[in-house]
Amino acid sequence: MLSKDEKIRLRSLSKEHAENIGLHMLAAYSLEESEPEQALEHAQWVARQASRIDIARETLAFISYRAGDYKTALKEFRTARRMNGQIDYLPFIADCERGLGHPQKAIDIALSDDAKDLEGDSKAEMLLVFAGAYSDLGQIDQAIKIVDMLSKSKGVSGGYRMRAVQAEQNFLDQAGRHEDSLALDSELDRLEEAYADADEEDEEEPVIDNDLEEVPDSILAGLGIDPHDFSYQFPEEADAEGSSEAEPKAATKPAPNFGDPANATVAGNETPWAPGVMSA
Repeated sequence: MLSKDEKIRLRSLSKEHAENIGLHMLAAYSLEESEPEQALEHAQWVARQASRIDIARETLAFISYRAGDYKTALKEFRTARRMNGQIDYLPFIADCERGLGHPQKAIDIALSDDAKDLEGDSKAEMLLVFAGAYSDLGQIDQAIKIVDMLSKSKGVSGGYRMRAVQAEQNFLDQAGRHEDSLALDSELDRLEEAYADADEEDEEEPVIDNDLEEVPDSILAGLGIDPHDFSYQFPEEADAEGSSEAEPKAATKPAPNFGDPANATVAGNETPWAPGVMSA
């Protein structure tokens, strides 16, 4: 069943058309794990039939992202963002750049002015991508510092705290620090016991006390890297309707409903590299 927010985002369509689009959206999200090819077909149909509706492009973006089609996902995330100004897409846009072999672009996005306005889970997701991009560049020590900071930050939701510890173990193993990695087993066991089956809706809204604006100074100090040297501008890109409108400045609108939050944030574990650093 569609949420109230999703129904509102479809209200420019006729009632019958909106209902059809909604059914295909639900089918796409419900089939993405068991029948990924069929899920993608539903998402593609939605994007074709409602190409000027942001949630339709968002649906194709997420289904493509989780299927590992980062080129399509990147295009659709950017298109959806031009339509609604949402900054919550930024971590996924950055992770798509990682998936396409552009970790430096992912870092540039994480250090952008727009990313400073991310809050809660979106900020945590960006920090995981930020760390993963450094690991892609072989800068494992920086990656370890970022996820260690995230795991200890106040107000981080249980799911993201677990992911941060898992990522830290992964990075420590990559660095050959296996004893340090094993030392985190007890903390990970504790977090899994406390949060693995927790109802996400019962958790308080997470507020991470380490703003991305402050991350470069605290993490990159002494590394000879000036965050102000990073610059990344999204290229103008025509969407499916041929528009060449530049990407808008980030708006402070409510975060979009990304379907199943668990699927939206813990995707891609089966791939050689992972969105959100799960198997970076």
